[in-house]
Amino acid sequence: MPFVQVSPHIEVFYDKTDFLDPWGDKPILILQHGNGRSGAFWYRWLPRLSNHFVVIRPDMRGVGRSSKVEDANTDISIEHCVSDLVAIINAESQRAVYFCGESMGGILGIVLASQFPKLIQKLILVATPVFISDAMKVRYSMGHDSRLDAMKKMGIRQWVLETSVLTRFPPDCDPALLNWYVDEFAKGVPEILVRYSELVNSANASVFLPHIVCPTLAIMPTQGQITDAEQEHLLSTQVKDITIEHIDSTYHMIHLTHHDDCIDRVLKFLKPN
Repeated sequence: MPFVQVSPHIEVFYDKTDFLDPWGDKPILILQHGNGRSGAFWYRWLPRLSNHFVVIRPDMRGVGRSSKVEDANTDISIEHCVSDLVAIINAESQRAVYFCGESMGGILGIVLASQFPKLIQKLILVATPVFISDAMKVRYSMGHDSRLDAMKKMGIRQWVLETSVLTRFPPDCDPALLNWYVDEFAKGVPEILVRYSELVNSANASVFLPHIVCPTLAIMPTQGQITDAEQEHLLSTQVKDITIEHIDSTYHMIHLTHHDDCIDRVLKFLKPN
């Protein structure tokens, strides 16, 4: 499996699925996971998308199969995550690629498309917040002083479980899916997971929106708890060429709970051969 060396002590892993004919056109679609997750969380998307694209699923530095970092505070930043994606794209493609990011992965896509417009042909945002609202910061603090304080005091697994029931998965979700999600998330190194939560908690991508020039699709849960109406308004008014579509859910993990509905919209938007 491919790795790209992004610093003297950090290798970023990405899974590459290529079932396309060797002699044909091979468009690349990057699927970027969100905060605390890994490329493994896209598994439900592979069967359908790999019929049309070379699918690349990076693991952010420090999570999944990417190498661990020496100092989470200095080695992990939005700028580093974006430069890692640039390195992967340059290693795999001589032309612009399609990019799909869920949640924080979409924030990285916003920054990437804004700063490196020649690298991104089309951008897809799945349940992507422009910023985390003050109300959500309070909810994710779970009665503690802050989200980060809650993660440290409750422990990663308990915090992920309780916040997942609160905002990520609906009550009728398959319990096995919820348990798998929590177990996979909790495999991460605690200080790295806390650092990524710190990044997403403080991020505000609004300044980058007017600089996105590629066609963009935003797939959002209806009345999303994390992606609220104010943020959708920012997307619709600040991104030049954007289509916003909704999935009938008020929960955040629509790329797992409503994967076929999401994929239908992605394929319609990308129009593969």
